[in-house]
Amino acid sequence: MTVKKQPESSDRELSEAANDWFRLFLKQLEIFMAETGKSLRSDSELAELRLAAMHAVKLTLRHSGADDDEIANLFGRIAIEDVDLANEKVWSTKLNKRRFELIDGDIQGTLSRAEQIELNTLTQLMREHVDSEVNLPFDGARKLHRYLSDLEPDSTDAEQ
Repeated sequence: MTVKKQPESSDRELSEAANDWFRLFLKQLEIFMAETGKSLRSDSELAELRLAAMHAVKLTLRHSGADDDEIANLFGRIAIEDVDLANEKVWSTKLNKRRFELIDGDIQGTLSRAEQIELNTLTQLMREHVDSEVNLPFDGARKLHRYLSDLEPDSTDAEQ
């Protein structure tokens, strides 16, 4: 019997919390895979097996606390990883333009399933960008802070 040697530990190991989360996730995934697999026929096609696996992943994500919108966004982000737009690391006018094109298609009811996922993903990326620290008005806040710091205390406030 051949025993596989454990891989050398790298400099970038998982944190204990991440390791615990992944282990629990995998245990739950195994349970959902077994449940999902029960409904498959013995002669199921590869596409049916893949669909069952994705369903088990979705159930596991739900079990971990993700809601349906978050799951759709996660699947969308993975689905467009190989699309040129997904390689953009910073929200850009190119991404924004594509999002508006997809919104127009959504309004007209002409979006394919893949385009709907792309739209959801781009919307999520845009929200993350808008909510990021990059968009905080630090210059204006600093100017306001300097202005307020330079004001003399009101004499009526000092007497009270």
